[in-house]
Amino acid sequence: MVSLTPSRRFMGSAIATKNPKKKPTEPFGKTRRQRRRGGIAGIIFIANFAGIVILVLGSLLFNELRSGLTKARMDALRAQGSTIASVLAEAAIPADAVPVLDEGRARAILRRLSREPGARLRLFSRDLRPIADSTILDDIVNVRELPPLGPAAPDIGEVAGKAVSNVRVFIQGASDDPKKALIREVSTALQGNVVQSERFDEEGRRVVSVTVPIQRIRAVVGVLTLESGDVSEIVEAERRALYPFIFSAILVTAISASMLAWSIAVPLRRLAAAADNVRRGRAQALDADSLRKRPDEIGDLADALAAMTATLQDRIDANESFAADVAHEIKNPLAAIRNAAELLPRATTPESKAKLESIILSDARRVDRLVTDIANASRLDAELARASQQKFFMADMIDDLARAYGSIGHAREVEIVVRHPDETDRLAVSGREEAISRILTNLLDNALSFSPTDGRVSLFGIRDGKVIRITIEDEGPGIPEESLQSIFNRFYTHRPTSVGEEGQAAFGKHSGLGLAIARQIAESHGGAVWAENREDRSGARFVLELPAV
Repeated sequence: MVSLTPSRRFMGSAIATKNPKKKPTEPFGKTRRQRRRGGIAGIIFIANFAGIVILVLGSLLFNELRSGLTKARMDALRAQGSTIASVLAEAAIPADAVPVLDEGRARAILRRLSREPGARLRLFSRDLRPIADSTILDDIVNVRELPPLGPAAPDIGEVAGKAVSNVRVFIQGASDDPKKALIREVSTALQGNVVQSERFDEEGRRVVSVTVPIQRIRAVVGVLTLESGDVSEIVEAERRALYPFIFSAILVTAISASMLAWSIAVPLRRLAAAADNVRRGRAQALDADSLRKRPDEIGDLADALAAMTATLQDRIDANESFAADVAHEIKNPLAAIRNAAELLPRATTPESKAKLESIILSDARRVDRLVTDIANASRLDAELARASQQKFFMADMIDDLARAYGSIGHAREVEIVVRHPDETDRLAVSGREEAISRILTNLLDNALSFSPTDGRVSLFGIRDGKVIRITIEDEGPGIPEESLQSIFNRFYTHRPTSVGEEGQAAFGKHSGLGLAIARQIAESHGGAVWAENREDRSGARFVLELPAV
């Protein structure tokens, strides 16, 4: 008989009791280290960017220093160029109606004037024709030191400087002809403007140039160009300014590489060695306690490996225990079959012969049932690992099971009652629906087997905060207090005499694996299942808790 009646009043007293001994397994969540950011990722980030940051800061400072030195040289050339242009405007332009530059007098003046050491002075007419060049006027002879005989040790700074200069020439000089650049500066100065620039000359050297117009009143009669080709001091100063940053970047990179090796490579080698010891059987657990205390990803990895090896060891121990239990459970009926088979030829009466044949048949069926249940239990882990979790409603599952067990309850004269606290709450959970249905099936089978004639089996479902709690109650003899935990052990069977002949007859029909399988499935879903006696000692209560969705 099945009764599907919603009831809130009953739930207040029927399911308020929680198991004080067994708590639900904590659902999957983030650990403290997983919630915290940083660790090895932060070390790698800092190690990779420290050298770059130093080089960037050095480059910025280098650019500031280079700009300051270049500006100082330009200011000096401009001041000298303005002075020379004023002298030429006063002394090399006749007092005619139309101002015209006296080229001969201008050359003579330029020959006598002092100027910035290393600076090249050139004079151009209004039609861009060169009038004078200091390298010709002064009869300058370029003297360079001959290279030593034989191979010489290369100067790293000089090699780097030449490489940078060549790159600059390739990038900047190749795209702009030095003569055209000079003509543009002279043309701009002929319009009365002072032009300052930094460019490359015909030999590919970087020069600082100032072009000043020579004018009388407002008439421009020529252009004076001062070029400082001797910028080696600036280049050398730039190199010297950048050297500390380069060396610092190299040092920081070396230190960071050592830190990475110390913080990552060494612990990983220790973990690998510890795991190899476990693989070779030299240790049963991962010896990495010091690494597990690290508050970073290495600690997470050590924790995961330790948990994995512990799980594997537990699985090995469980398999050994399971094999021993299986051997013991199968050995008993086999021994009974053998004894009955040995006594069968000696049976003298039809009654004794029939009794021995019944024992053989009953124990053979028990062995067959044991083998089937053992095979199902052995496949349980693999089935739970392969099956995907989906959202479903426990209220619907309870109703379906109650209807399915209606005929069984009717045959045994047991009423099955289902009650929900709220028809609008269908008790949603996430998991493997078939596996969780197996939990309730095993619990219902157990409750029906202990229920007396005209008894009642009740199913209750309720949401309690973040968990869904399903309770199955029977009106049987209850469970001894000392057996509330042991009934979930594999192959545990116990039938008190108070269950009657039908209950005793069911003793041989159960393998003792149902409750053990129920607990295993519940714990794999982050839940729990436990047993307790009803408050009025009128039966047993089994409680299933699962994380709510």
